[in-house]
Amino acid sequence: MLNYNRFGSGPTFVMQHGFLGGGGYFAPQMAALGHAFDLIAPDLPGYAGSHAEPAVDTIKALSVAQIALLDQLGIDEFNLLGHSLGGMVALQTALDHPDRVKKLVLYATNSSGNLPGRFETFDETVRRVAADGMEATTKRITATWFAEGTAAPMYPFCLQAGAGATLDAVNRTLTALKHFNVDERLGELKMPVLVISGDADRSYALEGLVRLTKAIPKAQLCLLPGGAHCIHLEQSGMFNMALERFLIES
Repeated sequence: MLNYNRFGSGPTFVMQHGFLGGGGYFAPQMAALGHAFDLIAPDLPGYAGSHAEPAVDTIKALSVAQIALLDQLGIDEFNLLGHSLGGMVALQTALDHPDRVKKLVLYATNSSGNLPGRFETFDETVRRVAADGMEATTKRITATWFAEGTAAPMYPFCLQAGAGATLDAVNRTLTALKHFNVDERLGELKMPVLVISGDADRSYALEGLVRLTKAIPKAQLCLLPGGAHCIHLEQSGMFNMALERFLIES
């Protein structure tokens, strides 16, 4: 069973972390939205508190693990947010279980592993992990998620929340990202969708967010100023307001 963080009461809202992350980095969202939602933030296999779980090498398998946890918790319907890699997992889940996902938030993510605007290619990340080791690589990549880099106030918190990722999980995840593509299925999504990110994201380019919004029938785009890939930590007030408004509107 995957490790998870849970807080609050109300309709269930699942928040899925991204590459080198952990569910713990959604603490500001749990604190702000727990009055209205039952928030669940799982750790993916091989990451953070789920580091002992066997790593997998497809987005489909990550989605299956996510759904298995929710089944074990007895949760049938839920709102779903996915950040970065977690956004791809959320897309897969929404496509495979459209009857269970009420609203979908795609946060700083894409429907394909083809990311020409990323700060480095996935192959380069694989090479640098092998050369530099996990600790150095995690610190280096996490810094790119913040507009202020290592000087960002929430940079140490983000590092701590994602601590525990295994080398096997990282390598398998990079393989999963490279082979993921659901571009042709985006029209199948019938639930309301919020596409959201920071205006200085170095991982997922604005063009990809616009493409997602145009391809999904009921999608809306929200671009927040003053932050990058982890704007939920950099500008949590604005981010939380955007989430709550989207989740409560009819």
